[in-house]
Amino acid sequence: LIVDDNKLNVKVAQRLLERYHFKVESLYNGKDCVYRVKEGAHYDIIFMDHMMPEMDGIRTLQILKKLDGYDIPPVIALTANAMNGMREMYLENGFNDYLAKPINTAELNRIVIKYFGNKIDK
Repeated sequence: LIVDDNKLNVKVAQRLLERYHFKVESLYNGKDCVYRVKEGAHYDIIFMDHMMPEMDGIRTLQILKKLDGYDIPPVIALTANAMNGMREMYLENGFNDYLAKPINTAELNRIVIKYFGNKIDK
């Protein structure tokens, strides 16, 4: 799942993830993400932007972690907020990892291998 309010960023991320043969769903805000999960949608990994209207990524993650009966997958902060200390801030707020925008393909590959190992088909 990709959760980002910027449609161009979503399109770029989708294209990069296609090389791994992932089935990718996209949502444009945190509220829709929470709603889809409450509907019963299951994801193997979530790439989530921080700064979104209606509900930001940190608040969305906090809500997902409190849902009963939901086994939360790895949630990766996907953000243009790439200043020093940001990785640590996202990890402290419960994200499993951090990926800066624009997406560096080597960093994306590192994350995919970290969470999917040799199960990926490039």
